[in-house]
Amino acid sequence: MLNQKSIVKLARLLVLCLLPVAAINAAPLSPEQITAVDWHEGDKQLAGASRSYSYAAAYISWPGPQMGVWIDKNMQFLGEHPFDQQRISRAQTNKLVSWQVTGLVQHIVSTKQPAIDLILRGQDTQGTSLFHSKESAENKGPTLTISTSAGRSITLTANMDTYLDESTFRSLGHSKTLKAGTSNLSLLRFTIPALTADEQITAAELKLIVKKQFGTSNIGVFWLAQPLTTTKVLAPFPTQKIVFQEDFSNRNWAANWSSLDRRSLAEQAKAPQRPDNIALKVEFNPEQNLALNLILLLKSTLAQEPEALYFQYDLYLADNWLATKGGGKFPGLAGTYNKAGWGGRSADGSNGWSARGQFGDTIKSDDKFNNSTPLGFYAYYPDNGQNHGAAMYWDTGNNPIKPGKWYQITQYVKLNTPGKQDGVLKAWVDQKQVFARTDIRFRDTSDLKIERLWLNFYHGGTAKPVQLMELYIDNVILATE
Repeated sequence: MLNQKSIVKLARLLVLCLLPVAAINAAPLSPEQITAVDWHEGDKQLAGASRSYSYAAAYISWPGPQMGVWIDKNMQFLGEHPFDQQRISRAQTNKLVSWQVTGLVQHIVSTKQPAIDLILRGQDTQGTSLFHSKESAENKGPTLTISTSAGRSITLTANMDTYLDESTFRSLGHSKTLKAGTSNLSLLRFTIPALTADEQITAAELKLIVKKQFGTSNIGVFWLAQPLTTTKVLAPFPTQKIVFQEDFSNRNWAANWSSLDRRSLAEQAKAPQRPDNIALKVEFNPEQNLALNLILLLKSTLAQEPEALYFQYDLYLADNWLATKGGGKFPGLAGTYNKAGWGGRSADGSNGWSARGQFGDTIKSDDKFNNSTPLGFYAYYPDNGQNHGAAMYWDTGNNPIKPGKWYQITQYVKLNTPGKQDGVLKAWVDQKQVFARTDIRFRDTSDLKIERLWLNFYHGGTAKPVQLMELYIDNVILATE
């Protein structure tokens, strides 16, 4: 399994391709084209915003190669015109600095955004400003003072704050300090104030207290938000494209497969929430890493091994699901040929490859991701930068994977032209695309193809489950293009 540093490095290089480059342009965005960013400040147990992730525990990457995202005063994505800017010098150490953000707060509230998310950036300066965060023992954290048409003055304290640093992969939300400058961005979240039906915001002032100042800095306030992207929806497979189906209802279902590892802990069971269905119940036991190892060699089903294939299955995590210590493997397609592509047997372009699924640690948080488990690919290919597989997590922010619900998981592999980087990996959850890459070199020879469907449920790496946990799978489908 990859360590956290390797995963973050890879994610920075292999950003999810869900945000087209064309979105980064000079055209102003309309309110309907702007959406909130999934982010968290994090703490000592929960990995939050960092230089590569807006929410590291959930593997939600910043939508682009840059650190952070923002909308400027002209409603331009990654624009350079702050809503307000202050020049800060050493003379202002231990003093309050304020920014007038009335227009920004009015816009956020009027467009029904879930929170007031702000970002502080250094503008044309080499200085760095250090502010007290909400964790400061001196109770000098960021505040937002709002005046209304009803004559009220509402002072909000930040309910999340952190900063991003180019020099570290760690999340820094537990720090007592916020940094803003050319190499640092400060992130702030305030709750939307409760207003009466006719009450309007007439003024808004952001206030921070300077803790320490290096040089002179120009710190601008921007809207922490991003362009809304169109989610690609996968249509149901036409009947003539389906080449294999398995619903585990047959008593002798294992005869449909090429091999079933005798150590597997799997059995037919009634499908949760589907009273008329039978599913395959898979058990993760603290005594062993392996839960299920079930293989279908495609030559046994198809006339030949394909070079492009869809794989789909239904997944249900039981209430006792709790992944820890780096997660593990889920099903996927592969061409290992019993030579390479698993267990540290690195792929060199001629000996094998794999694109199993991956699950991360179950998240314990105070937001919509609580009790969810990140999913992704765990792929062996020549350019993955290490001997083991590369974890490439999906963006499931709109549909976090949680116990007690069925999800339809779809994966697609198209092998590259031998020697070229044009291989494709895609994924959908409930038919909505959550991952796409089109630049992978799986192979350098046409002898490598999609050899197998690999239903591999495995905890680790080396770490075993900390408790008994179960899942169910159903409706396995293979389909051609």
